[in-house]
Amino acid sequence: MSILTIDDKEYNIDDFDDNQKQIVNILNVGTNSVALLNHIVQCVQAVQQLKTNELKSSLDLKDDDQSELEL
Repeated sequence: MSILTIDDKEYNIDDFDDNQKQIVNILNVGTNSVALLNHIVQCVQAVQQLKTNELKSSLDLKDDDQSELEL
């Protein structure tokens, strides 16, 4: 028995007709798609942060090299 809650009211999905079950399936696909897209965004943001840190480190090293040359 599968229960779906909408606006604090519970519905037994087993009692749904085919059209209602199809709507629930579409809603599930949408929910799963949003979760996947959020995961992808988090992965891209993590890579962006890593690459930003990598660039900052390389620029700091370059600045340190310039400081040594000036001495």
